[in-house]
Amino acid sequence: MKVTCIGCRKDFKIADPAKLNNTRHTITFTCPGCGKKEVLSKGEALTWSRFFELRALASEQETARPASLKPPRMDPMPEAVVDAPARPKAQASPPGPVEIPADAPPRRRSLFSGLTGKVVLFMLLVSLLPLSIYALVLNHATIQRMEAETDLIGQQITKGLAAQVDEWTDKNLRILQAASLLADMESMNPLRQEPVLKAIAFTYPWKYLVFTIDANGMNLARSDGQPLTDYSDRQYYKDVVLDQKSFAWQTLIGRTTRKPALILAVPIRREGRLVGALCSAMHVEAISDQIVNWRKGKTGFAFLVDQTGKVVAHQIEEFSRTAKALNNHPLVANFDAKQVGMQRFEEAGAARVGFVRRTEWGWKVATQQDESEVFELIRQANFFALILLGLTVILVLVVAVLSGRTIVKPIKRLTETAEKISTGDLEVDIDVKSKNEIGELATAIARMQDSIRIAMERLRRTRSAKPRLVEPDPSAHAVDVKQFP
Repeated sequence: MKVTCIGCRKDFKIADPAKLNNTRHTITFTCPGCGKKEVLSKGEALTWSRFFELRALASEQETARPASLKPPRMDPMPEAVVDAPARPKAQASPPGPVEIPADAPPRRRSLFSGLTGKVVLFMLLVSLLPLSIYALVLNHATIQRMEAETDLIGQQITKGLAAQVDEWTDKNLRILQAASLLADMESMNPLRQEPVLKAIAFTYPWKYLVFTIDANGMNLARSDGQPLTDYSDRQYYKDVVLDQKSFAWQTLIGRTTRKPALILAVPIRREGRLVGALCSAMHVEAISDQIVNWRKGKTGFAFLVDQTGKVVAHQIEEFSRTAKALNNHPLVANFDAKQVGMQRFEEAGAARVGFVRRTEWGWKVATQQDESEVFELIRQANFFALILLGLTVILVLVVAVLSGRTIVKPIKRLTETAEKISTGDLEVDIDVKSKNEIGELATAIARMQDSIRIAMERLRRTRSAKPRLVEPDPSAHAVDVKQFP
């Protein structure tokens, strides 16, 4: 089949003219001279009307093309061929190009591929990223400050409690040291010692027993009038009399009261020679009131253990009454005199923080509290920050979605308008009255619509002005053109 190019006027052949028989499809051919592409419907005959239409279109394109880009003019070769006999219906036609229906559903986009999704993502990043960084920095600084304040307060509390214990024991020790210098005490005469012992017990009521022992550990005199007792098996006797220490103490269950007691002992000397010891027994409650009554929050408490790890004062009365050994307690077992700061440990499956300090007599005062209660303010601050972050996310999402829709909605309307114009509907209204860039786009599309309408009107006028040749045989499939002026 022979075809004449309407661009360069050069004729060429189509290898398989039978492809033009099926009117349901189209075929595209390219001119080997100028490379121009032309689309014809299959089965369309290049009649005189079609020939003049294509030539008029080529003339307008050639006029609008710059001179430097126009192909060299050639003598017209009006010989166009349309000679394609019909095929039997039983013969299958080769498939043509795939055409997408005009009412095909739009392609589905991912969440953030559209403009609204990108606006939402951008606003979330811009608003939440700095806020999250600030929250993390603030939370870290708050935790450090809270830990520093907790450490300082804990050290002050344990130092104060230890000072109270040292002051109390030192006061009682000085009482005994002063009384041991009296002549009645140095005489080691029970009749002279007993009035002094009763006077001390009366003046200091927390001393339930004041007594003296000789060098063999036998009781000489006592303030309660009870039978004399052998104390040679007590550690305080061994420390003061046998080892000749300046003072001694021992926590034990009193033989008289059967309650936890603190025994203080000082040596009695006569002319520089040790002749006995002056001792006093005090209930533990007298020394433990400040410790037992100390509370902080719901879980904070203090306890006191002696140099052997036995309980002197504790909020649990059973521990004090039985002088329970707490050598395995983390604060006692891991005690280090150089480490007086906050310590973290676990007890009964709960995380706790504590402080411990050593007294002048080697006792240990400890305080502890649940970690969750100590840092409750931080937890509340974090909870408030999460609520604020969540509200910010919701607010940003609402603003971003509304902003995205405000931008996308007119763009979608313009897209629909452009699609209608592309299908030939040149009377569609462009209802976008924005004064921003979207309004400028709507104005440009309106101008394009007017330009297409004018061009179509010009083409119709041009076609109506061209002479048309009457086909010799209307039933013929095509007309061969032999000569074209």
